[in-house]
This record gives sequence, structure tokens and C-alpha cells, in this order.
Amino acid sequence: MSLIYFVRHGESIGNNQHENLPPEENMLSETGLFQAKQLGAHLENVVFTHVFSSPYIRAISTTQHILSESKASYRDDVIVVDSDIRERHMGIYEGKSIKVLAHAFISTGADFGWNPEGAETRQEVESRLESFLRRIGNIVDTGSEQKTILVVTHGALMIHLWCYLLERKEKYIFKNWKPEYLKVSKNTNYFLLAVEKLKGTAQPRELEVMVAHGSEHLVTQKDAFNRLVKDNKSLDSLKNCVQQ
Repeated sequence: MSLIYFVRHGESIGNNQHENLPPEENMLSETGLFQAKQLGAHLENVVFTHVFSSPYIRAISTTQHILSESKASYRDDVIVVDSDIRERHMGIYEGKSIKVLAHAFISTGADFGWNPEGAETRQEVESRLESFLRRIGNIVDTGSEQKTILVVTHGALMIHLWCYLLERKEKYIFKNWKPEYLKVSKNTNYFLLAVEKLKGTAQPRELEVMVAHGSEHLVTQKDAFNRLVKDNKSLDSLKNCVQQ
């Protein structure tokens, strides 16, 4: 059995300002840097055998700060930057305020499968997620030793991942899942999954949720998006879509 930590990046400038900024501009805020270091301290005794990050600077920086707090030593090139775990491109809502995007999402009935004009489709996102999962599967299945894998990615991308794992029953058995887990995680919260080796090529792979929305490391449970929802009654319907 191997372990995978799926982590949402720390709070970014865009999160703090409630703006959907271009990836190259959307760096970690001071709070985000602190969150990443706090998570790193929380996981300081975990030795990661493999480390993956989205190519966006807010994810890479989060990964670097997590590893900087570890008691283990890592090579300078330990982080594998993988474009398959980048955040979903939201088309006409790129560069718009999060409030505008949130209202558009509400108008769809809060459908996570929503495809805005010009956006990356759900099918396109799932295709690259499957490619990433196959690479992770190859790592898990190779050799006899347990792997411990860190994956730093994005909130919406993680929602797509959980939906995909739940729907593709011919490929994955997603154990210990609860409906209330299907919410956007707060910054630097994590899911810990236990992953079994494939025992045969025709069998689905078993994944089990060990920790959902792990947040023990956070000094405060307040979150930039939660603050936006709390301060705008017109966004009340999103309270069930985000971790409180």
C-alpha cells in the first residue's frame, strides 16, 4: 500500500483579492506562505518518495515551502512539475473577479460539470487527470517498497478528480468516501489517500480516503473564499460547495 497527499496550494494574491489572476501573476500571499510552512511543519516527519506540482507558481512555491520544513533532505530537482494537474482554464471568466465567476456558477445550479464559453471542458480535464493517474499507478506498482507521494494542485482540479474517481467504477474503487467531502478545500488543506497495487490488469484500483480536508496545521479556519461568501448574501447558495 502506498500513500498520496493531495494538497491545495496556499492562499494566493488572487484568492486574497478575489480575482482570477493570470497564473504568472498569481503568487502566494504572505498568508499563503505561512500556510505552506505550517503544513510542512505538520508533515515534517513524512518522507516523500515522489513529489509533483502544478506548473503554476502558487503551487510550486507551496511545494517548496512544504519541503523546506521537512526533517528529510531532498534533491534540488525532486519536484516534478506536471501540467496535467494545473487548474482548469475557465475561458471568458479568466481575469474576471471571483464574485462574477461565482454568480455565473450559481446560475447553473452549482453544477461542477459546467462548461463556460471558451473554457477547458470537463472531458479535457478528466483526460489529463487520467494520464496523471496512470503515471501515479506506474509508480505505485513498481517495486515492493511503499511509496509516499506529494501532489500539490488546485481546488477546482481536486473536485474534478474526486468526481472522476467516483464515476469511473470500472477503473477505480474509491473507498471511505462521504458525500460531504465533495467541497472545494481551503488553501493548504489536504486529502490523504491509501492506494493499493493493481493485482491484475482487469481489476479496478483501490483507493481509500484516510484524511479528508485535513486542516490541523491551520492557525485559523477562516479562508479567503469563505470570507467572500460570508460578506455577500447573494452567494449564500455556495456555502454547501466549499469547506466551512
